Amino acid sequence: MAYRAMRNQLIYDYRMSSRWLQNRLELENDSIIAHFYKFDIDKNIRSDIFRWCLYNEELYYSARWRIITVMNTIMNMNSSIHSVELFNLEKNEVLIAERSGARIDKTDIKNEVLTYWSTRNSSLQSNLVFLRTDKELLAYHLIHHFDNKHPVALIVFHFLPYHIQDILYEIRTVPEETILILNDQNDLIAENYGTDWKLNEKTVENIRRELAENKHQETFRDGQFWFYRPVNSGKIQLILSLPNQTIINALLPTITVSIAAAVLAILSSIFCSITYSKSVSKPIQALSNEMKTLTLNEYHIMPHENRQDEIGILQDSFHYMIARNKELITQQYQAKLEKRNAQLRALQSQINPHFMYNTLQVIGGMALEKEAPEIYSVTIALSDILRYSLNFSQKMVSLEEEIEYLKSYIMIQNERFGGRIQLDFRLAPTTVECLIPKLILQPIAENSFEHGLPNKPGTWILTIESEITENNDLLVRIKDNGTGIEPDRLSQIKKMIDGDASKVLITDSHIGLLNVHMRVKLLSSNENHGISIISTPETGTTVNICMPVSWRNGG
Repeated sequence: MAYRAMRNQLIYDYRMSSRWLQNRLELENDSIIAHFYKFDIDKNIRSDIFRWCLYNEELYYSARWRIITVMNTIMNMNSSIHSVELFNLEKNEVLIAERSGARIDKTDIKNEVLTYWSTRNSSLQSNLVFLRTDKELLAYHLIHHFDNKHPVALIVFHFLPYHIQDILYEIRTVPEETILILNDQNDLIAENYGTDWKLNEKTVENIRRELAENKHQETFRDGQFWFYRPVNSGKIQLILSLPNQTIINALLPTITVSIAAAVLAILSSIFCSITYSKSVSKPIQALSNEMKTLTLNEYHIMPHENRQDEIGILQDSFHYMIARNKELITQQYQAKLEKRNAQLRALQSQINPHFMYNTLQVIGGMALEKEAPEIYSVTIALSDILRYSLNFSQKMVSLEEEIEYLKSYIMIQNERFGGRIQLDFRLAPTTVECLIPKLILQPIAENSFEHGLPNKPGTWILTIESEITENNDLLVRIKDNGTGIEPDRLSQIKKMIDGDASKVLITDSHIGLLNVHMRVKLLSSNENHGISIISTPETGTTVNICMPVSWRNGG
């Protein structure tokens, strides 16, 4: 009886989980379709695509800018999309938009596309097709001519694989559970296998076909409980599997207790019956009643015994599932707010950064024509700084690259301070290929110019040192010969750094130090990693950055 009750409870729990995951995937699917329709609904965008793909016209600057703007907006609204491609099937060209920029390349994909779509079942839709490669998930959308239904262009979204894997991880409750996601052609596009998974693809396909034709879409086969859910009329198919052995393992404590209860029943059957009823039946009934009256908005976890048997597993699993669902609902609501904010940011950032690069180049050229080489040097240095800082594709760079960026920054500051700044590099050769968080040296140098050096007469010397420590850590030192920091102020800064790193978002001073410290701490849980400050009044200040060693190209 305990097995039957636990089995029924488990089936009910997984029905809720599979339906939640079905609804989550439907929201993701609807969002992708909405992104694709941006190219169809906007008359100007559709006209630009047709002139380029159907009438063999060149993709001029204004048309390209409009299309790339839509692509960048889509990537800004969905962080899991890392690139968007628009294929011209007539000219064998492709317009690629990535987070680092956009370009047009040559391609020979027309025959491959036409062959693939000709082999698809005619009953399947072509407005959204999912495919999987070794490293990413792809979403395809064909744009057809209205009159003859001839394919004109192909739009492809490239997704990072971690996004859908995070969704599967959030819904998974036990290690033995397996979750499979297939496209409308029954090809596997995402999976999260359980620890004891041994079934082959042919067996899974037979079970999928049986469940798809089954009214209840649930079954028990090969020692597994199976749940099937179609998403958006089968564009995506969801399969959940849980071994029966999981229930049996949870029941082993109950079997031991039952045998002991049977022996004790000979001596005191009435006492054992009451005890057994209180320890088994009532908790299950209470949990069942709790589930029947469940409302997520008003639900509060009821106090219960800290049990180690299968009933405790059911209670803990149910409460964990409810807490997880409430958390996911909150995350989904937060995601909607972030999506709205991303839309506003996307509208504000539609000006192409390349326009700024080109403008700076023009200013530099004008400076050379007017025989003003200083203005040309500053302009080129500023262009390099913008290009480096606006390249969002790299979060980690080599120390050598960061040093080159710092040189451009110091060159501009020297124009500001009349050439008083002198750079002194003392870098261990083995450290120049080490990877560090991008833009961590410039904020500290800027901190020296703002606080330590303005009141220092004569030459300002900024020394950059690096070495590999005995603990196999990368240590970078930034020294200045400024006026130093008073002991009381230094104590306040150290206390601020050792405190809550999130205060970087609200503090109004030494933002650079806190920002660098927080970014380094995110790389490692080692309490010795981060920044430390040594300062002597009228002598100078040293900022030490300690972080784990990481080599470029795994060197």
